[in-house]
Amino acid sequence: MDRRLYRRRAISLNFRVHDADSDALLGRIGDISPGGFLLYGEKPLPAGPVHKLRVDYPDANGKTRSVVFEALAQWSGPDAQPDLQITGLRLVNLDKPAIAKALETLLERFTVGENPEIEE
Repeated sequence: MDRRLYRRRAISLNFRVHDADSDALLGRIGDISPGGFLLYGEKPLPAGPVHKLRVDYPDANGKTRSVVFEALAQWSGPDAQPDLQITGLRLVNLDKPAIAKALETLLERFTVGENPEIEE
């Protein structure tokens, strides 16, 4: 049974995800919703700790902006491509206005498909 509260949306650009503390490249966003995103990477992220993940994106003028999301790994496993692992992440602490605005920007400007309404 799918426990997602929001529909996932495909992302139109290749957004890299970095560990906010070490700057290590963790992978890229596969799809995104108001509640989380799918991470493709060489290694899965472990469940348990809150991960601080930096995503860089262009603003409306093309200037690079960065946001640090806090996320919990909900599940992980191998991708269809044998060299990739996938991790489902739930975003936490979205009550900070700058974080919420960055997520809104990613959803509005860089996704394709339906609006991410809450599923019934």
